[in-house]
Amino acid sequence: MLKDRFLWIDGKFLAFDRAWVHIFSHSFGRGSAVFEVISVHQTDLGVAVFRLEDHLDRLKHGAEALFMELPYSKKELLKVVHKTVEKNKVKNGLVKIIAYYPGIAFEVIPKDSRVSIAIGAFEIGRDISLSKLGENRFAKAGISRWRKLHPLTVPVFAKASGNYLNPMLAKLEVKSRGFSAPVLLDTKGYLAEGATESIFLVKEAKLFTPLLDNILPSITRMSVIELAEDLEIPIKEKRLKQEDLLNCDEAFFSSTTCKLWPINQIEKRKLKAPGPLSQRLKDYFDQVLSGRIKKYHKWLSMVLE
Repeated sequence: MLKDRFLWIDGKFLAFDRAWVHIFSHSFGRGSAVFEVISVHQTDLGVAVFRLEDHLDRLKHGAEALFMELPYSKKELLKVVHKTVEKNKVKNGLVKIIAYYPGIAFEVIPKDSRVSIAIGAFEIGRDISLSKLGENRFAKAGISRWRKLHPLTVPVFAKASGNYLNPMLAKLEVKSRGFSAPVLLDTKGYLAEGATESIFLVKEAKLFTPLLDNILPSITRMSVIELAEDLEIPIKEKRLKQEDLLNCDEAFFSSTTCKLWPINQIEKRKLKAPGPLSQRLKDYFDQVLSGRIKKYHKWLSMVLE
């Protein structure tokens, strides 16, 4: 249960229910926090955090976009993540890192530039549940009327809390129409991504995904592309139209919480889920996460108990 968990905040562990920030803090009121969500897996080699160094690099890049200076180095944060996973006895779950301004603020720019970092680790099933692994194991996708944030308005490459009002509204909108997941188009009408997922389409045994110019540089997306190349699956990043989505043979989302989330419906059109190519990719990804593909041991940051 969550009340039994510990969070690491600014150098010390606190009980879950003792972790708080003032309601008038800048990050609470303005959405000026950056975060990462990272998966933890029980592999044949032991407990591992998936692509931890890549996530920490992206956290730093996102913080820089918000003119935020992280108070800890990448090396320090890596060690703390491992300690937090160990302390909470997580074997298959998620780590969340949040960098935020804890100081009270009433103006747009925080006068107190001090940055805090909080890290939590949670076991799936014991502490948290994910609908993608349960009742919504297949995505029923609707095309949202809300458009993806334009990259000239905010840094869309950063996992900044304020950016997530956009997908929240998109998900609420499509849920009101009976769908479980939104697909967002960009301001020009091209395919962008899901609420918190990248999207892939399959057409005639070829894999397609939108360009990175207006979406989050997803680490799972990057992994899927590399694994597809391993399997000699033709993969192309390109601008995709709504018609491509509505006429594909297979489709799936990808994210930290569910590496491949098959889509079984797009608006009124039904799809086989998972399709054969999607299943092949998923099976290979599962092998990587189990530690059975030696060349991808580099993606597994081992937690030494």
